[in-house]
Amino acid sequence: MAQFTLRDAIDRMQFSRSELARRADVSRTTALSVSEDQSRARVDTLRELALALGYDVSIELARASDPLAALAARVILGELDSHSDLGASSEELAEWVDRLGRYSGSGGDGGAPLRVIREAARVSGAQNRPGRALFAGRNDADRLVSAGRASEARWALSGSASLEAMGAGPGKTVVLWTDDIKNVSDLLVDTHRRVRLHTAADVIVAPAHPSVFASSTTFDDVNLVSPLQGVIDSVAIGGVDEEIALSIASGW
Repeated sequence: MAQFTLRDAIDRMQFSRSELARRADVSRTTALSVSEDQSRARVDTLRELALALGYDVSIELARASDPLAALAARVILGELDSHSDLGASSEELAEWVDRLGRYSGSGGDGGAPLRVIREAARVSGAQNRPGRALFAGRNDADRLVSAGRASEARWALSGSASLEAMGAGPGKTVVLWTDDIKNVSDLLVDTHRRVRLHTAADVIVAPAHPSVFASSTTFDDVNLVSPLQGVIDSVAIGGVDEEIALSIASGW
């Protein structure tokens, strides 16, 4: 069953946002901001808005996949400058830097690189990104570069492709980050089979946050994410990709 959100209910309501705010006993600004981004709202506020619309709230856990977690790790470990234009506000980035510091016990100072990488990977994996597509089939660079270039959108390879580029043995799964997931996926369906579990996937096509392309490189027509982004993505995938990635990172 498709997920029905508070925003869906607001889009279908028969009265104005001002009336919704009055019914829920919140400000019109709150009603508007919550309809755009529920992640920062208090649960009691969400429930009052839902009840005013004739619904109630249920909370379900889903695997996290926040691109700002990987971005924060790259800032903590010195690969990126926090003052660069990375597609995130300074407040959002600072929140993730603080979280990773707490999760890793490093205080956000980069003192424990492997722990920071593991924690960032745990909450940023491409396989859990909303809208991603999982495929079984060829994951060699030639085939994926062909799809990426034909899409005419920004793209970059990560996962096993990054590990090989860093001179390590090949892993199992390649991540293809792209600005146009539908087009790239359509270009792969003739030669690849969609799968439901990421453990069965040879290719993960995932919607890219702008920061994914920061410090990316092109080698022999292959667009590759930065080494640290590649390691984080590989650790997130798990299995042999994680083992190889952690072996690489332990030597940094």
